[in-house]
Amino acid sequence: MTDVWTRYFSYLSPRLRSAVQSMQQADTDRLQEIRIRSGRPLAVTVNGKEYFLMISGNLTAYPDQAVKVTKPEIEETFRSVCEYSVYSFSKELRDGYITLRGGARVGISGTAVYENGRLSGMRDISSLCFRLPRQVINCAARLVRETIMKGSGGMLIAGKAGSGKTTMLRDMCRILGSSSRVSLIDTRGEIAGVLHGIPQYDIGTHTDIFDGFPRSDGAVMALRAMTPEYIICDEISTYDEANALLQVFGCGVNIIASAHAGSLDDLMKRKTLRPLINAGVFLNAALLGDGTKPGRVVSIQRMNVV
Repeated sequence: MTDVWTRYFSYLSPRLRSAVQSMQQADTDRLQEIRIRSGRPLAVTVNGKEYFLMISGNLTAYPDQAVKVTKPEIEETFRSVCEYSVYSFSKELRDGYITLRGGARVGISGTAVYENGRLSGMRDISSLCFRLPRQVINCAARLVRETIMKGSGGMLIAGKAGSGKTTMLRDMCRILGSSSRVSLIDTRGEIAGVLHGIPQYDIGTHTDIFDGFPRSDGAVMALRAMTPEYIICDEISTYDEANALLQVFGCGVNIIASAHAGSLDDLMKRKTLRPLINAGVFLNAALLGDGTKPGRVVSIQRMNVV
């Protein structure tokens, strides 16, 4: 077990931590998520499939055999994730997740709190989902070799949740950043896992990191400040982000990004992506497989520009 993973597990309340740390090494090596639901069994996702976890660390399909998470345990874990200062994480709570040191993301669900008609946070936290990042060296080698290195334009990495989009972007940073200027817009801090200005993952010698910047601000700032050959960012979700990438693309920068989609048809239905595809920002799309092997490329397709 790596020091980074030991740090992630330390956020769990003692009984839950003990169960997770007692898992078989073969299961820990394939561990992708830890899900804590108040009053329900402790669950883990291993190799793309969700199991329940016994106090012994063994996996089971039977919820009655698993550790049952108590309300005090989820409250203690939540406070730990917030570094015992929930108020300091009010923005993250509005977004529904907190990124831990090292790049792991903790999804949060509970009861909404509104002030003056606007979502201001959450209370009565009911579920926490720890999504554990990995570095899979050379998982992006085929994409770089068959598309980007041939000068065939920008790339969209598409896949469902858990398919390895972030893992793929991380390896693309590493490969491209070994010889080219790359600006990484790491909005959620998941790709590089920056801690005190130092990335916790290998993201390339020539990669400059814009950690925590909104994609729209980060892309424009990177263009002005770092003269990148490539800009890499995670999932595009707003028109402001799309417009910023259009502006950057017009200055001759290749853009690599991810999108949540299960097929090429799903991509084409995304209204925020259509202007980018039509403008030729993304001439290629890589579709990833399911969560059984994160970062597995199912197909590489040329996008139709209209």
